[in-house]
Amino acid sequence: MIVRIITIQVAPGKEKEFEEVTRRNHRGSVQEPGVLRFDVLRSLDTPGKYVLYEVYTDEEATKAHKETEHYKEWKEAAETLTAGPRSGEAFAVIAPEDPEKWRS
Repeated sequence: MIVRIITIQVAPGKEKEFEEVTRRNHRGSVQEPGVLRFDVLRSLDTPGKYVLYEVYTDEEATKAHKETEHYKEWKEAAETLTAGPRSGEAFAVIAPEDPEKWRS
């Protein structure tokens, strides 16, 4: 399993629009067969800061996600709403080892 943590700083005043397009991406993403989790988080400490917490079965699932229409639409919209580039990092899962424990 692979966890991707994406950090995004949204431009001031664009938060609601970002949340709307990100919710649409979330709804499509959780339907993908290789997606175990797709959480969208908003910082309570830093205005406009969001984190996407994504859990995939394998690298093929992460690649397939980026080919979906909902992801492409989200990416195009998000690029106009952010205050800078997204940052992301991939992690290998140590625990829990059972993929079912990761499902939303």
